[in-house]
Amino acid sequence: MAQKTVVTHISPDLDGIGAYWLLKKYHPEFTNAKIDFVPAGQTYLGQPDGADPNVVHVDTGMGRFDHHQSSDFTCAAKLVLESLIKDGYIAEDDEAMKRLVNVLVELDHGWDNYKWSEAANDRYEFSLHNLLSGWKMVERKSDQELVEMAIFNLEAVYKLLAAKVKAEEELAGGEKFATKWGEAVAVYTGNSTVLDLGIKKGFALVAVKDPKRGNVRITGSNNKNVDLTDAYEKLAKIDREGTWYLHPSKVLLRNGSSRNPQMIPTKLELGEIIEVFKKV
Repeated sequence: MAQKTVVTHISPDLDGIGAYWLLKKYHPEFTNAKIDFVPAGQTYLGQPDGADPNVVHVDTGMGRFDHHQSSDFTCAAKLVLESLIKDGYIAEDDEAMKRLVNVLVELDHGWDNYKWSEAANDRYEFSLHNLLSGWKMVERKSDQELVEMAIFNLEAVYKLLAAKVKAEEELAGGEKFATKWGEAVAVYTGNSTVLDLGIKKGFALVAVKDPKRGNVRITGSNNKNVDLTDAYEKLAKIDREGTWYLHPSKVLLRNGSSRNPQMIPTKLELGEIIEVFKKV
């Protein structure tokens, strides 16, 4: 089988890169596909999209994976995603990938400029689409290098979103309990995303115990004025074998961490830890 060529515009953005990434990642005929670049709106060797079965245009060329000939709220990556789902290469229920591509659509239509909360905040300069622009300023990479750097990061974003989707399910099934700061939740999981996501969703406190490693991590909400000092002292007194660490912020209580594998996991179960918090 002849090698496929995916064509996008010079100085590629996340939409064109994302479309190429999806084809390479999921379509067996594009596993070894190369990428080439043309001026925006143009086509490879001046041929119309589809003239060569081994050449596919994304985000340029006015073909099936370009969206500039339409006012629809879509982008090249979404058109590719829809095609891959239709052909059975991506599962219909891959919520993480759908959400990733939905953000690419928003970015391609400039939502980060006016619809996102605090659009002018400096935190957005750490976002991948702005980093891509920054990479072009710091040291002019070849378009091929930019694509490779962005794809590595898109893979990371996909992993994060997959963990987030799983965390949403785990939080929904977690054990809810009352504390003096508000509602809390406890979950048996090795998915660390549960901690931050639970706080973002409004829980005063989130406790997780890794069912494999046995260690416990507890995060409290600054917004709820949580102070884990008393809980730390009680848990350390009850559990003489496990290693407990209270962060100076007073909202992070850890019994084991990837940053310190020498910490000894507690033998306490979540039910016992919940009882401590009910009495704090």
